[in-house]
Amino acid sequence: MKIFQIELFGIIQGVGFRPFVYTLAHQWGLKGYVQNRYSKLLIILVVENEQILESFLQELFQNIPKNASIHTSKIQEITQKNEILSIQQNLRESFYILGSPTGDDELQPTSLPYDTRICEQCLKEMLEEKGRFAHYAFTTCAHCGVRYSILKHLPYDRIHTSMSAFQMCPQCQESYNNPFDRRFHAQPNSCLQCAIRLRLFDENDCIVTFPAPSEDDKLITQVAQMLKKGKIVAMKGVGGFNLIADASNQEAIKTLRQRKNRPFKPFAVMFKSLEQIQSIASVSALESEALLSPAAPIVLLEKLRQNHTSQVLTQECLELLAPQVSTIGAILPYNGLMYLLFEKLTSPLIFTSANIPHESIIADVDILRNKLGREGQKVYDVILDYNREIVNPIDDSIVRLIAGKMRPLRLARGFAPKSLRQISSKNQHHTQNCERSYTILALGAHQKASLTFLACDDKKAFSEALISAYIGDLESKDSIERYYHTYTFLSHFYARNTGFKPRIVACDANPRYVSTQIAKEIAKAADSDILPLAHHKAHFYAILGEYEALSQRALGIVWDGTGLGEDGHIWGGEAFIYNPSNPCFNKDSLVDNKMERVAHFEEFALLGGESATKEIAKVALSLIWSFVPYTDSYLYLFEKTFTPQALNLLRHSFDKKLDLPTSSVGRLFDGVAYLLGILSRQSYEGQSGAMIESLALEHLYRHSDCESPYEFCIHQGVISLKGIVCGVIGDMLAGEILKACDRFLETLAHIALSLSQEFKTENVYFSGGVFQNKLLCDKIHRLFSQNHIAYQMHTILPTNDANISFGQAIYTREILKER
Repeated sequence: MKIFQIELFGIIQGVGFRPFVYTLAHQWGLKGYVQNRYSKLLIILVVENEQILESFLQELFQNIPKNASIHTSKIQEITQKNEILSIQQNLRESFYILGSPTGDDELQPTSLPYDTRICEQCLKEMLEEKGRFAHYAFTTCAHCGVRYSILKHLPYDRIHTSMSAFQMCPQCQESYNNPFDRRFHAQPNSCLQCAIRLRLFDENDCIVTFPAPSEDDKLITQVAQMLKKGKIVAMKGVGGFNLIADASNQEAIKTLRQRKNRPFKPFAVMFKSLEQIQSIASVSALESEALLSPAAPIVLLEKLRQNHTSQVLTQECLELLAPQVSTIGAILPYNGLMYLLFEKLTSPLIFTSANIPHESIIADVDILRNKLGREGQKVYDVILDYNREIVNPIDDSIVRLIAGKMRPLRLARGFAPKSLRQISSKNQHHTQNCERSYTILALGAHQKASLTFLACDDKKAFSEALISAYIGDLESKDSIERYYHTYTFLSHFYARNTGFKPRIVACDANPRYVSTQIAKEIAKAADSDILPLAHHKAHFYAILGEYEALSQRALGIVWDGTGLGEDGHIWGGEAFIYNPSNPCFNKDSLVDNKMERVAHFEEFALLGGESATKEIAKVALSLIWSFVPYTDSYLYLFEKTFTPQALNLLRHSFDKKLDLPTSSVGRLFDGVAYLLGILSRQSYEGQSGAMIESLALEHLYRHSDCESPYEFCIHQGVISLKGIVCGVIGDMLAGEILKACDRFLETLAHIALSLSQEFKTENVYFSGGVFQNKLLCDKIHRLFSQNHIAYQMHTILPTNDANISFGQAIYTREILKER
């Protein structure tokens, strides 16, 4: 008889893994136990026949639960006498599930379980007319439902979630204890006999409830009736409150836009079925798979052409829902409450976060009523709430099919917090006396803020990153509080008893960022070193880390809206060469030496500073003054935007060089959009890019062939803008607006190709928010494929600033390996 210990790391808690192992062990007649530990799943097996062990392991790894993911595993025979005696104390006559230990002091956390879509079996039970789960909105099992949003701490057991407030009825307890039941050890298990309860806040803010849980479905009926009348409902979902309204009702759409102060930014739409989505948008096999996946994200789809008619949404409604763009964000119901609501509705629903602009999603009903329900400023008409706490508020994820692959634009419910385990080679500079096991904390950027915890074990040559879910922009007190909450919650997994003390705190090099200021606070409190990194280098390190490509020379093309460069200018149109043979860090200049900035777009003054991100006429004016001859000939383009006095002030600022220069491609998009007359003021981030892409797609639909690029050259690492700006103006004067949009994107793709041909490397890596533009990336894919050049774009992390914290952490790890 031999005893074997199996340790599994990955997404292995909250996904029905212990019941799966229990059932499998009994099938093979094995003795032992399975246990959730803080950092892993532990399996102890007593084996008399090693052939049976091999068969067990083969089936274990081939048939894991559908929402599980094993990152690494360790299998070893226990031979030490004291270990054998310790294990024998826990053995029983047959295999069983051992309760999670208290006081587990392991510091490396496992991946956290995701909130997932209701499974087909639970959905079928819920839609039945009779039974414990008939029309019960919170029906779930071991394979589906809420996880991260209700989690207080690990191990993932009911007492460590907000389900601890609900005692299971005898039938639920029986299911929970039955190894052959789908709800065996399902922590959110409940039914109509021990129910989570719904309540309605009506238009007078009075609470409406019913005595019996079986009557809660009447509240859903009332909500459906109000939606049909054009009312706006704040409904508590998995990760927070959403505002929902009838997407086929033009007045409801206009009312919600006015109340939420959201004049143009597209709304996501929840559809009853995939067939409904297909009636208004083009849906590929990959997009369909994403819509129906357990993660159930919002999928950004191309609308069908304007001459297409649909029974689901009229062209007028589609334009109100997603004005001036060719895309629509579509999502399918993913929890019981949504499915029950759609049982009473036929029309799709507007589905948007209940929050104030630039603030995080609201998860508490009292905060909702205080912020969105004030007299005379009420955003919603009624509230549909329930009495289970959301511990960790989380938004819906967003994905898009770009250059042939599904890519995340927002990493949230169903995908985050994200765990990335990496194997890294031992560094030759590592001395025998250095610290081998440590944690790095990286605080990210200012927009699309995220946190990364990187647990490193250089002795074993691996590191594991835990990347937070989307938090939002650190523009408000509420968002900053959510940022602190996320830090406190996740840091708890790395030092529960002694307090979290990261080896190094990494941050953006911009001292004005809130995340940088918080990094200084945390570093001081923990007596940790602090390490800043230039924004765009962090982008490049992020994609190198995602592909574990830090051992080869590479070209990085990083284009986005803004970020402080190492020369104090505003960067955003950069190309870097990464050379792993260079030392990582120059202590004197605090500049990374492995990455060299080898090219950038020609700089122009960012007139008005940050105000130019919205007042895009300032960008257009700077482009004309910088690159166009006979500039006075084009000042008529700004007559409706600036008074003569304002124009004179801007000219004075330009002449005196009072504004920082920028190389930002994001700002270039803004200036081009204004010059073409398609946008005068930007009301949401990325609006100019979305509109240029939509008009370029319209041009391609009409003409099929891509246009030739504008003239440009790359001289001594500077990408010229004169030919591009003058070309755009020329097409504008000729009335060729759609053509200009396509030529602009084609030019950017050709610039990327020229950079890759000039700086020959094994692979080219793209990062930065500009590469959320599908048509631009599709053009890059076409050109690079034609020229047989290998390239990579993000597929695990968003290409926008949400990846900055991960890049900072990877950079810091590389420095520590060399110290």
